[in-house]
Amino acid sequence: MPILRRGHRSTCRRSPFHRAFLVIMAFASTLPVCAQRYFFENIGVQQGLPASKVYAVVQDGFGMVWIGTEAGLASYDGNTVYNHGTQEGVAPTGARTLLIDKAGHLWAGHLDGGITCFDGNRFRTFNLGKGMNSAITGMLQDDDGAYWIGTAGHGVFRFAGLPEEGSEIEASRYRAEQGIQDVLIDAVRLADGRLCFVEDRGTIRVWEKERFVELHLPGWQDLFVCNTLFQDSRGGIWVGTRGGGAFRFANGKVDQFSPANGLASGAVYCFGEDNEGQVWVGSMDGGVSMISDQGVRTYRKSNGLHGTFVRCIERDREGNLLIGTNDGGLDIFKGDRFVSFGTADGLSDPQVWAVTEDDRGRRWFGTNAGIVILGDGPEDDLRVISAQQGMLTDNFIRCLREDDKGFMWIGTDHGGLLRYDPRTDQVSNDVELSATMAEGKITALETGQSGELWVGGLNGLRRYLPGSGTPPTLITEDEGLVGNHVVAIFRDHQGTIWVGSTVKGITRIDNGQAHAVDLGRSFTATAFVQDQEGRIWVGTEGQGIIVLQDGKEVQRFTEAEGLLSNTIKALGHDRQGHVWIGTNKGLNKWRPKKGGFIAFTERAGFTGIEVKPNAVWTTKTGDLWFGTANGATRVGNKKGEERSIPPLVALRGWKVNLDDRSMKNTDLAHNDRNVRIAYGSVSLSDPGAVRYMYMLQGLDDDWQPITTETDAHYPALPPGQYTFRVKAMDHSGLWSDPPAEFEFTILPPWYRSWWFYSALAFVIGVGLFSYIKVRERQLRLRNVVLERKVQERTAEVIAQSKEIEGQKVRIEDLLLNILPKEISEELKEKGKATARRHDEVTVMFTDMKGFTKVAERMSPEELVSELDDCFIGFDEIIGRYGIEKIKTIGDSYMSACGVPKADAHHAVRAVAAALEVRELMNAWHHKHASAGRQPWSLRIGLHSGPVVAGVVGKRKFAYDIWGDAVNTASRMESSGEPGEVNISGATHALVKDYFECDHRGQVEAKNKGRIDMYFVRRLKPAYSADSAGTKPNAALRERLGIVAEQVA
Repeated sequence: MPILRRGHRSTCRRSPFHRAFLVIMAFASTLPVCAQRYFFENIGVQQGLPASKVYAVVQDGFGMVWIGTEAGLASYDGNTVYNHGTQEGVAPTGARTLLIDKAGHLWAGHLDGGITCFDGNRFRTFNLGKGMNSAITGMLQDDDGAYWIGTAGHGVFRFAGLPEEGSEIEASRYRAEQGIQDVLIDAVRLADGRLCFVEDRGTIRVWEKERFVELHLPGWQDLFVCNTLFQDSRGGIWVGTRGGGAFRFANGKVDQFSPANGLASGAVYCFGEDNEGQVWVGSMDGGVSMISDQGVRTYRKSNGLHGTFVRCIERDREGNLLIGTNDGGLDIFKGDRFVSFGTADGLSDPQVWAVTEDDRGRRWFGTNAGIVILGDGPEDDLRVISAQQGMLTDNFIRCLREDDKGFMWIGTDHGGLLRYDPRTDQVSNDVELSATMAEGKITALETGQSGELWVGGLNGLRRYLPGSGTPPTLITEDEGLVGNHVVAIFRDHQGTIWVGSTVKGITRIDNGQAHAVDLGRSFTATAFVQDQEGRIWVGTEGQGIIVLQDGKEVQRFTEAEGLLSNTIKALGHDRQGHVWIGTNKGLNKWRPKKGGFIAFTERAGFTGIEVKPNAVWTTKTGDLWFGTANGATRVGNKKGEERSIPPLVALRGWKVNLDDRSMKNTDLAHNDRNVRIAYGSVSLSDPGAVRYMYMLQGLDDDWQPITTETDAHYPALPPGQYTFRVKAMDHSGLWSDPPAEFEFTILPPWYRSWWFYSALAFVIGVGLFSYIKVRERQLRLRNVVLERKVQERTAEVIAQSKEIEGQKVRIEDLLLNILPKEISEELKEKGKATARRHDEVTVMFTDMKGFTKVAERMSPEELVSELDDCFIGFDEIIGRYGIEKIKTIGDSYMSACGVPKADAHHAVRAVAAALEVRELMNAWHHKHASAGRQPWSLRIGLHSGPVVAGVVGKRKFAYDIWGDAVNTASRMESSGEPGEVNISGATHALVKDYFECDHRGQVEAKNKGRIDMYFVRRLKPAYSADSAGTKPNAALRERLGIVAEQVA
């Protein structure tokens, strides 16, 4: 963001040194007057500026140019001047000095001592204290962010920062006690942060260590009085004096610039610097001078400047110089690329139809009032050749070409072809050729090989060899020309002649033979040029540019690619390989390296706007001259790249339902649907070439077409959330990045809001509920009896249903008590259960020894009761260990682990359960023995192996297991001992890591032969939770997946 480095002054206190001005002005009046005019775009009262006297100018971070004038503050966006007055909160009277601070805020110091601050949204006004009514002559900001104010009668003020809302500035004041006088005329902040103020008496005071001291710059102080101070980008200090010109202090030397060495005036009022590091010096009576390594160039009213008293000079972000004058408003200098030559400079008529340069370097301009020749000398002498002098047959000049013998050939609109002889200074009519031209009209002219001339007219093309005695060779449609009305002729580097005709296109002539160039469509070829790659560029009427290579179209350019117009009038080229395109709406430049077009319109300095047909010429120095509808324009073509930076685009405001709305208020009512958003980009280089693209996210899916409009109108937006995005493209073809964005929301109407929908749903719900209740009441009243019957029947059905459900539950419980759950579910689903093989199962058998004898002494009821007590205990134990009970047969109890679900720890679970069963029976045995009752002893046998498990038959389902493993387990029980757990070798192999076992050896088993058998004594201590080794500890329970409660 640019920061204004200096304050600008309005007046200079008179002193004896002013008498030196008379001498300087007398000297300045003897300087030569240039016959050409530089372009300074002027912004004055006619464009809306409050006053012609401009004190200060600065550009903010959004590109907006702020102008302090005698009548107040204004801003300029490149197209429109906006005046800001007290109704907006600006302090009254003129704005004397301007500052953009580090935060991007604009500060304005006024003539009556008031101060205005603009934070980007609104203006605020402050005063430095009661009685402070002196003009603010300088505003600075130091490294700490504090503000320093120089005044024209009250010394210097300092305050820390922008005060809070509703409070005034609390400022410290510095006067003679601090080393500075009350009347100050300038203020400058140097690159090293030092703050300098210029006193009215001409002394420069700098703030150092709590007071002001004099800044010593030797070589001028004894002779002249300082009027202004400046530091350039190289660190050089410049002092502007009231009579001695400008002094530069750099690299230990002092250089003086005065009228004696080209400066506009000795009374220097301000300084500025351009992009190339050249310092500009504004004077009080001589305009502005540019000091460069090549010398001094001065701009006055005579060559384009609109004022002689220059008050301020600033550079914008694009490199343009903003020059404030005392009585001519604001001038914008956009460089010396374009220099105009018009009627005010000696041109006999503004319409320039032909341009060329002769071998002496003089420029020839063909107009509607004859020929004007501009000399190449320092005085730029002029000469006019016209019919009134008796030298021309027709003043309407359409073509100019010099041949290799130095003759200048002149094509007229109705007077045929003329020849100018520089040796005799006479013009003669070439009757031989002119007689063949329809209406005496020459429409195109080109030189060919040595002594050859090509002439176009309404009735074909002529190849002419002047002085050869050979009549002109006529080439028409009969000889291969595509059209007899010739409008353009061009000779390329290979000597090929290209001819453009109206409507019918292009003819190519090689070695005297004409060939039509067929591009498959009709068009008028208006101009030709050849680029560095040898391609031929063809300008057309209304169809843009066609690029040919080897006679074939390889590229095409139109307005969509950046041309100002599709109507091409002239084509030229420069030494850097650029192609220049003259149109009816301005000038384009093609950049071969970067691609794309740069546009130049009237406001870029190309004031002629409409280029005349083929009125272009490249001079020996590399400049181009264009003939236009408003004089001739020289296009300077310095080597180097264009200064191109992406433009800035900003949102200027918005209107809702035609009323201005703050951009902070982004929530709109449902009827605020008519939205107009204003935007803009400040491109002072060429405001007319700025283009925009925008889109409204939430409504548009893509960017809208390129436009020159600076607002977007949406007349009927539906409720929703929107983001407006806009980007700008300047004359160089660069787009701003990122786009400017603005978010807003149009709220839905109350009847489409969520709370309305909720209330409506509630009302509908209540209404529906009420209707149902009323209807129910009516039905109840009409059908009391029926309702009672229904209730009775319903009660009966419910009771039956509950009874059925209870029976179902009991049946299911009974079924689950008989069968495993998986088998039960399969039976319910399929009506049958399929027997399945299980490869890893441990079968446990128990049997009561002595049961028969005890049974003989007990009644059947007592016997069953005793067995029931024991088997209930068994059921609880095997249930805890996840073992499936198979059946009981008399006093025998059979169970299996690993069915119907497989279990990797089936053997360990079964043996652990067997130990608990043994402990249960030991306790039971001890209890009965203590009571004097005959106890039973229990044998337990286990074996592991494969079985088949399932349900067989259709009635009285019972889950059972079959297989050799079952028989072997039975043998383990019968081969065991009372009170012992007898396991087979197969089971021992699975549990030996968990239990302590005694090997019994191989014991004879009925029908099984000898089998390894083991008595299980206890759990190993590592897995035992008690000293007896009968209960598994937590580690083993976790491994087996048994919770603590199951074995508690």
